[in-house]
Amino acid sequence: MKRERVKDIATVAHRWANGIGESGQASNLFFEGENIYSYGYHFLIARHVHNSRGGRAVLVTQKTYSKSTSAHTTLVRQASRHMQQIGVPDPEFDAEMMFEEWYNQIKLIAGRLEHARKPEKLVLEIGRVYAAAESYAAFFAIEIPVALRQAGTIGDSEQYREMVRQETELKDAQLKRKRIEALRIQKINLKRWRNFETNYLITADGYDYLRFNTHTKRIETSQRVEVPEAIGRQFYTVVLDTLAAGGCTDCNLRLMDSYEVKAINAKFIQVGCHKISLKEIRSFTKKQGW
Repeated sequence: MKRERVKDIATVAHRWANGIGESGQASNLFFEGENIYSYGYHFLIARHVHNSRGGRAVLVTQKTYSKSTSAHTTLVRQASRHMQQIGVPDPEFDAEMMFEEWYNQIKLIAGRLEHARKPEKLVLEIGRVYAAAESYAAFFAIEIPVALRQAGTIGDSEQYREMVRQETELKDAQLKRKRIEALRIQKINLKRWRNFETNYLITADGYDYLRFNTHTKRIETSQRVEVPEAIGRQFYTVVLDTLAAGGCTDCNLRLMDSYEVKAINAKFIQVGCHKISLKEIRSFTKKQGW
């Protein structure tokens, strides 16, 4: 877009704030439509926004970059002071990203409470951050996440520690649910892979799997490596002999002269980038009648 040149940066800010023209630039301050930038698209100072009730406001960045960008931000604030201004971490963020950033800001401030000489100053900082989140949520009529609401009430280090404890518990529970779901999906996909309904398998448990292709007489791994049946049987004998001798680490062996055998033990074998459980190997060889 070719921007209209204006006489100075104050005029740029004034025109943007009052919706005069589609674009404008003077020196390193410019606007295009609802957005006004300092130096380039990498630094969005502010943007006009509207809510479902017909209200208008300006989201103004709380970031600082340099003295000149700070001066530009001050100029934009002054030019748009006739409108509701909401300070935000980044005007480009969506609501979820905004709330997450405000939560992280409060967490960072609250983490200094325990050793602060004047903790009341930090509590005021927390209040200012949360007030911005409240203004944003009120304008768009959206609910503030529970974690951020709780963080906004922190007044001492004990409350901060409790917040961190709850956050840790929540994350652990989320990770556990994700892992359970990932393993459930793996079980379904593994069955499809074994039945040759697909040639691709992404695992969630950190292990690789085996199947036998009766047409090619080759053992296939879930990483799409193929091993001739005869070589596979020979290697299985090596695995059994090595286990009988107590296993090995950095085994000084290679499968098909290509894949380094890194470990053979009672739980798994590791060959190249493959890690296959002994349970999987025994199940596979039993099916093959080895």
